[in-house]
Amino acid sequence: MLKYYAAELFEPTLLYSLALALLGISAAYYYGHFSTVNVVLVMIGAVLAQMSVNVISDYFDYMSGLDKELASKKSGNLAGGSSLMAEGRIKPFNTLILGIITLSIAGIIGIYFIAIQIMLLPILALAFISIILYARFVKRVPYLSEPLCSINYTLIAFGSFIAIAGASSLNYSIAFAFIPAGIMLGGNALFVNEIPDRLIDKKYKVRHSAVMLRTSRKIAAYYLSFQAIAYLILLTGLLSGKISMLAIAGFVVLPATPYIFNGLYNAYSRMYGRYLSLHTIASFAFALLLSATFIISAL
Repeated sequence: MLKYYAAELFEPTLLYSLALALLGISAAYYYGHFSTVNVVLVMIGAVLAQMSVNVISDYFDYMSGLDKELASKKSGNLAGGSSLMAEGRIKPFNTLILGIITLSIAGIIGIYFIAIQIMLLPILALAFISIILYARFVKRVPYLSEPLCSINYTLIAFGSFIAIAGASSLNYSIAFAFIPAGIMLGGNALFVNEIPDRLIDKKYKVRHSAVMLRTSRKIAAYYLSFQAIAYLILLTGLLSGKISMLAIAGFVVLPATPYIFNGLYNAYSRMYGRYLSLHTIASFAFALLLSATFIISAL
């Protein structure tokens, strides 16, 4: 039984928050700041916060009936969320308690950092509100989920930086690395994840972008626009000299974008799992490459 609760907690998407926390920590290291204790707490806090939003969202999706229908109409866990409750492997109430516990521990870590850096208060407040309202409200507002997710994931990097280096060390140039990574691992990863479930989501009044856009061509164009914005911001930082030219390494994963775009455009629905996995791998590699840029530049 415990292994199923562990599976509910440790979803692969936890790598997203971990990668962005590492990016913020690496940038702080570049500016000469590092604390082993705070680094560990930042990474734990980021992972627990994402665990809580995943678990709480799964709980409300199950209670609405959405996850039950998804579990009955698809094989495996191709799209977002977990089917464990729908399969009867874990109990809904226990799952909700699990989400509350992870959120509470993340909150305690957040309070610790707010006591050190008050500037973290608005960042962590937005994160807390987003976690609480995501399943019941955010997903039901047209086109809100993905931009808000991009903002929150970008703020993981900024929050991690502030927690380690302090607000006084903030330099807007790091935004040229943080924002692209936040878009790719935040809004666009969520968007690709939503596509396979969009027809059933629509039935349950979920209004994320994959539901609202309806056609495969519009969905592909939306995906490409997010990717283009991310790469253009990174390119602007490189050409303006705001970030190290080593950050050009982020373009190594660029070829994955047209491949995924083509698959979404032509509605290769049986391969959506492949596109989701490829986007996850490419975006995670993108964030790690930018982290390496900061670390190498500091040596």
